[in-house]
Amino acid sequence: MAYSFQPYINYLGVHLVLTGFFSLFPSLLVPKILDTFLFPLDSLLRAISVTGTIALFDHPNLSPAFRSMNTPFGHLLLGALASASGGISLATFSLFSPEWRFSTPPILNAGLWSSADVWGGALAALLFGASTHSQIFTLPTLDPSELGRAYFPLNLVPGGLLKLFFRSSLSSSSKSSDFHLLASSPVSIQHGKALAAIALMTVFGSRVLYTHWLPRTPRLEPRKPKAKATNKQ
Repeated sequence: MAYSFQPYINYLGVHLVLTGFFSLFPSLLVPKILDTFLFPLDSLLRAISVTGTIALFDHPNLSPAFRSMNTPFGHLLLGALASASGGISLATFSLFSPEWRFSTPPILNAGLWSSADVWGGALAALLFGASTHSQIFTLPTLDPSELGRAYFPLNLVPGGLLKLFFRSSLSSSSKSSDFHLLASSPVSIQHGKALAAIALMTVFGSRVLYTHWLPRTPRLEPRKPKAKATNKQ
């Protein structure tokens, strides 16, 4: 992707447009407004990054080191990195402030919604690979003992769960068949990208709803015991 102009056009174009817009309307620079109105755009850009990274496995001149990550775990890891590595690096090295400094990566103390950038990217990579019938999500058998390291971590999943989520691509009368995650027929690459974007929009939209719009339950602080009155003599 470093040799492609598309990522630069996408990110630089959005950066320039939003910078110009908020320089004219600085009063809109409020987290609640930004998160509510810009999460679809954020989801779309992250989906492009995730699916573009996963699509590199189809490149004929891919390096052996990168090709070794062509496993289910590798797809999930690359999806998480493509989605969240920029934000994690920004916060870890305080790149948003004039004085750069190293601090604890935010993912290490993040909760469910604070880490949505990470697991949302992994989910997008999973749905993209599964819906387009990526070879790495195509199992020759549902017996975990017969799956090699190339299918990690699916080779650690019990066979009963594999039978629950994987479907045969051929009729049951056939002697041999491949098994695909969720769908027995693949969708096009463009539909797979759209599915990844919809998944990220759902995750980020839910985070906005929970963070900014749902009423918070007030925390009840424990009452302090009253000091006993002492009788003065």
